[in-house]
Amino acid sequence: MQRLRRRREASPRLGPKHLAELAWWERALHDRVEWYRGERTMYGRRPPTSDEKHVRETIEASAGVTTVAVSLDRYPDALKIPRDHFVGKTILDLGCGPYPLSIAFDDCRIVGLDPLILRYEAAGFPLDEFTDRVTFVRAFAEDMPFPARSFDAVISVNAIDHVDDFALAAREISRVLKKDGILRLQVHYHPPTELEPQALGDDDVLRHLGHLGIEKISEEVPPGRARDPDSVPAIDPDERLVVWANDG
Repeated sequence: MQRLRRRREASPRLGPKHLAELAWWERALHDRVEWYRGERTMYGRRPPTSDEKHVRETIEASAGVTTVAVSLDRYPDALKIPRDHFVGKTILDLGCGPYPLSIAFDDCRIVGLDPLILRYEAAGFPLDEFTDRVTFVRAFAEDMPFPARSFDAVISVNAIDHVDDFALAAREISRVLKKDGILRLQVHYHPPTELEPQALGDDDVLRHLGHLGIEKISEEVPPGRARDPDSVPAIDPDERLVVWANDG
């Protein structure tokens, strides 16, 4: 994949939604620093013990690296697969965010795509800590800078509802995924919001990605009771986290 690079040189045009999302992540980093210091819980998780803490040059980097280290079960659990599911493969983590939890998967090459990559770094998220496992690419899901059939697998965990145009993002997924490649998505079904404008359902997923052979693997209510009521809104009773896959 000759066009893969750590950073995309062309800067994506960020709109009000993306800047609002960046502001959300900046607040989240502040919360993580307080969690690291032992001043609060995060999503029901107690502060890290001294043995769990990773120490870096800045408190933000320390909190970020520790967050990833104690959260590595999230992606395998969310996608309903073991850590060795992608051994030997090149995978695209769509909407990777500033915490590359895809490093939980063993012995695979990982590309993380997100339009806010450089903004995350400027805010203090320690992405450089993970470049031995992840190639970060700054771009939109609707316009991926990769040749066709670049990836053995495409994954996304609670991120595809953030895109501006689901149909275009799905078209790009289909283009960059190899023939007979693996697609695994955890899709958040919910009413549209400022940061998550896509109100998706089964029909939308099947209409745009059904040709890839995906099937519904699981459906569950988000674990709202475990969330910190001071940092996130209450869960809508109609919300669902739905896992779709073509290798189930």
